[in-house]
Amino acid sequence: MKADIIPLIISAALLVIALIVLLMGHLRRRHRLDRLLVIDLLRSYFKDDMPANQLGRRTREIVSEHFTYSDEFYSLVVSAFQTAVDATFAQQPHTEQAERKLLSAMAALEREFGLTDRYQVEAWRPWRE
Repeated sequence: MKADIIPLIISAALLVIALIVLLMGHLRRRHRLDRLLVIDLLRSYFKDDMPANQLGRRTREIVSEHFTYSDEFYSLVVSAFQTAVDATFAQQPHTEQAERKLLSAMAALEREFGLTDRYQVEAWRPWRE
């Protein structure tokens, strides 16, 4: 009787491990797809295709609030902003109007998601050790 139970327990454990691996793969693909959708939204936002409130609404429809509060989302925003700056100033000479437009778009995005409130850099201070 014990000889029949041991292979059954081993096969059940292997089945559970296989299901966990499949679930993790699915979640990873879903996260990558959501991340690509957010990148596309940010690119179109910095191309001036949509306002900040519409970007915020569509982003919240795609990803969870946990993702929008993450460091990964902040890095995607900064990366999209830098890409827009590079693309803008590579095509035309550096003008104050273009710079103001991009900076105001970034400020509107920071207000929409509250990025500056969450990601303040804490510098070293002499009284803090």
